[in-house]
Amino acid sequence: MKVSMYMSKKQFNNYLLIGISIASIITVFVAQLLYLNPFTSSWDQVDFTLAVNRFDLMAMQPHFPGYPYFILGGKLVYLFMDNQSKALTMFNILFYGSSLFPIYKLCRAFLNCSFSFLSSAIIYSSSYCIITVNQPMSEGAALAALWWYLWSLFFAIKIKKSTAMFLPLVLLSVMLGIRLSYLPFAVGIIFLYYWKVKNNSMTFREIFIFSFFGLAFQCFWIVALVISEGSVLGFIKLSLAFTTGHFNEWGGAVDTSKISFFERLTIFLKDNILWTGIAAKSLLTAFLYFILLITILFRILDKHKLKRPFINLLFIMFTCYFAWSLLAQNIEKARHALPLVIFLVLFFCVTLFSRRAPLLIVWISVLLLGNQVYKDLILLKAEATERPAVYEMNDYIGKMDESVILYTWEETRVLQYLNAPYTYKRIETYQYFKYDLKYFQGRTVLLTDKVVQGFKTKGISLNGKIKKIASFHSNELFDPVYQDITLYKWIEE
Repeated sequence: MKVSMYMSKKQFNNYLLIGISIASIITVFVAQLLYLNPFTSSWDQVDFTLAVNRFDLMAMQPHFPGYPYFILGGKLVYLFMDNQSKALTMFNILFYGSSLFPIYKLCRAFLNCSFSFLSSAIIYSSSYCIITVNQPMSEGAALAALWWYLWSLFFAIKIKKSTAMFLPLVLLSVMLGIRLSYLPFAVGIIFLYYWKVKNNSMTFREIFIFSFFGLAFQCFWIVALVISEGSVLGFIKLSLAFTTGHFNEWGGAVDTSKISFFERLTIFLKDNILWTGIAAKSLLTAFLYFILLITILFRILDKHKLKRPFINLLFIMFTCYFAWSLLAQNIEKARHALPLVIFLVLFFCVTLFSRRAPLLIVWISVLLLGNQVYKDLILLKAEATERPAVYEMNDYIGKMDESVILYTWEETRVLQYLNAPYTYKRIETYQYFKYDLKYFQGRTVLLTDKVVQGFKTKGISLNGKIKKIASFHSNELFDPVYQDITLYKWIEE
């Protein structure tokens, strides 16, 4: 009788966990649809949005390498919607929603049913992931493709037949066709080859054959881009021009950074991965993760290890992408570290729940989930209703009762998209600015803070030459580079 009552209570707790997890997932998904982000507030977002109507790499619609599968998904959704930007966001939401299957299946490989649901809900509702998915950017779809790719690797490891290799090769092509910067995760295929040969599940001849098919799958989208550009030579020239700029001028790679490597590493770890990526700048979320992390550390000290080949694979992929994201990506944008975030949260949940967890730890985990869901609702509503700083600036200048010329930087792409009713120019050097001014005599000359900062870094003194007239603000989680815009008036005689 006591055993029966205990089992009933245990079953009730399991069902309760599953119910809470499912309710949380549904709540977040519905909120994503209800608060569909209507804004296109960055250079990259404009590139993607314009590409839905007309795909043209030379016109940066989108920018290289083209993200063809992401744009294709947006085009398909656009058939049922009247807004290109929202179509891309909706594609992200739907594709990311589909990733619940691989997330659950991966968790289920290590955990029981109820904890697999709880872990899936915690991973899915991770706040920074959710608000990134709700933007017309390729990261949302790329995260979904990454989850499916991870599951396909696990599936191929588990299945002894060599034909299981086809699935990860296809999904790698899909993932790279959405976001090429996820290329370091191709190391998963190399690990899979190694594992299959080690366990006598594949011969070197089969490796050659599957490598050929893997290359063919990648060629599907690469050849399509070459055709869209018109020629192989034109595509190569465009790719070289973009990659040169990405790694040497404006891309934020380590060799162009003005900060030390240690400062870069600190920003990357503390701000991009932990404070922004995992905690979404929430003290309560950070505190709850910290409390649960202490529990995990005790378990590690207790010599509890997850001895699975897939865990080793995750560690290898995490390490490769960590180095890539740190050294070759723009650390001003925390979204580049999102794959590292989902790896850490997955490992966090698997380690936390892989052994019998005390009831207190379970309910702290439920509290973490509830806090994330609440945070999601707040952020999604704000993302969909609060106008970005560049929109506010455009409204402000548009209402000025005078003829103006605005000198700015990357905001020009958004102003072009918004059909700004005044003259604006993207400016890079102070010399050209002074030269250009003579063509706009009699107009009010305005500069954004990015232009002013650019002049100052070149040693140009602007004391007495500019006057601050307005400031505009938006949430840094949504606009990591242009969340604060200060507008200056040029007053030099």
